[in-house]
Amino acid sequence: MPHTVELAGAIIFGLALLHTFLAKRFEVLAHRHSRHAGLFHFLGEVEVVFGFWALVLLIAMTVLAGPKLALDYAESREFTEPLFVFTIMVIAASK
Repeated sequence: MPHTVELAGAIIFGLALLHTFLAKRFEVLAHRHSRHAGLFHFLGEVEVVFGFWALVLLIAMTVLAGPKLALDYAESREFTEPLFVFTIMVIAASK
């Protein structure tokens, strides 16, 4: 049976993937509902999707397995390539 954190990670990854394909719908919601337009616009940015869900994953890991495991996991990752891709996407989106 899969570990609870692994199961939560798989579910969160699935939600992140779904969010990626539905990002354009958040932009439409931003135009329809002016009260929450800022939030919907933020959630509609493709550059933000996986960073947002990575934060959700770390929060879930903290709740399910404790802060030490979540911190150890975050510190064991290499962030050079994701930061490079994020930077390029932000620059491309600003043109």
